[in-house]
Amino acid sequence: MNILLSTIQKIDVFGVPIFLLTNKNNPLYQSKLGGIVTVGLGIIQIAPNISTKKQTLGYTEFQLQDSTLQISLQDFSGDVDPFQQQNNIITPLLFTYIDKTIYEEPIALYNTLEQPYLIQLNNASLILNTLDQQDVKLQKQKQYLIVLARCSNVFAVNGSYCADENTINTYLSKYHGFLFFNIKLSQFNYRTKDFEYFNKLYYTSFDVNLPQYSQILLKQQETIIDSGIVLNNYERFSFLNDYEFINQVIDNSFSQKIINTMSNFTYNFDSYGCYLIRIDNISIKEEITHPKLGQILAQIGSIVQLIFLLKHIVLYYNTKLLENELLNEIITMYYPEFKVFQLDIFNKFKFPIDKNNDQFKPSISNLQDKYFNLKTRAKEKCKLNNILYEISRIQFILQQQFGDIVLLQSHQMGGKIDLNQIALGNIKESNRLCVKPIESIDLEFSNQNIDPLELLIKQF
Repeated sequence: MNILLSTIQKIDVFGVPIFLLTNKNNPLYQSKLGGIVTVGLGIIQIAPNISTKKQTLGYTEFQLQDSTLQISLQDFSGDVDPFQQQNNIITPLLFTYIDKTIYEEPIALYNTLEQPYLIQLNNASLILNTLDQQDVKLQKQKQYLIVLARCSNVFAVNGSYCADENTINTYLSKYHGFLFFNIKLSQFNYRTKDFEYFNKLYYTSFDVNLPQYSQILLKQQETIIDSGIVLNNYERFSFLNDYEFINQVIDNSFSQKIINTMSNFTYNFDSYGCYLIRIDNISIKEEITHPKLGQILAQIGSIVQLIFLLKHIVLYYNTKLLENELLNEIITMYYPEFKVFQLDIFNKFKFPIDKNNDQFKPSISNLQDKYFNLKTRAKEKCKLNNILYEISRIQFILQQQFGDIVLLQSHQMGGKIDLNQIALGNIKESNRLCVKPIESIDLEFSNQNIDPLELLIKQF
């Protein structure tokens, strides 16, 4: 956590200038709070306006992709696949409704060896047309009906045949669990403009003695994105975002009667399930409008005001934090015992007194009062006129002690450059750390000259 806060502190853009009376090498004094505010301002984004509403559709078209609708049987009684093409027991038949009529013969939806017990509806187009006034330019309503029919040679295609009657009757006399409806739905990510797919499951019983008629209402969503900065730039996306089931129990001859009534064909079969697939009239309309130039400029004005307000607060905080740190340094110059005090991120003083140390135990409140009194005096010491005053007092003391001539001669005083010392500094570290006789060590140490600039530098 400390490493993270130190990294955030380095990106503080509200740093205050550091004066010469500090031991800081950086040109600015930065704080963790300023870094946090900088990160917060850096991630500010102008969010788009998103509105969602329900609407009633009179006409729409939708293309189902591969594996959008899957029906699988979870059979608890055995390992016989009733939907297989050879030795077929139950034939899944796909009827196409055009308006209110079936014009074409059904398509058998046998499963494959790779996916047993599974029925799929691939590449099917659905059309919703419930307009009161029909337009010749628009297509008629198109729906699909999946019927689970007892196998009959009437529906046989090349390579398919029914199981014998004994096998079919034996299978139908048992309970066979559930039918799983797996429908692939989508949600739209407007940031990446990509679809995110997910599956929604629906479980229903599969009982050949109590077949069900189910309406599968596919709910459509239309997302309209306006990404224009000055003028409108619309993009439209349509996808399935939900579905609804409406169930009712029927008899085994219901599907046969409906199909014979709505078509020119005559069939005779028992059905064990009937599922109508259509588009729901109620859809979701989502409108995403990115900010226009005028809105951006208006919001930028508010953001700039916020930035200036935060800048004023953080600059004040950094200035006070720097001031307290400098005053703390001055106090510890005179009273090193105060080095135990530190400044936290909220600019408050901490007093980490050791429980085993009796030095500060009598009164923490008195110690705090003493500290704040010293801080007030240290603030006075930082003033330039006070610094010049102290230097003048030192001058008068030296003048009284040594006289005027010594002070005048100080103009000619200074350290001499030692060429041997410069040469020693250029020698590599590996050569300097070699083993030498002990008698030569004292001699070398006595010959070392300390740089005058290093004599009274404060050791941190």
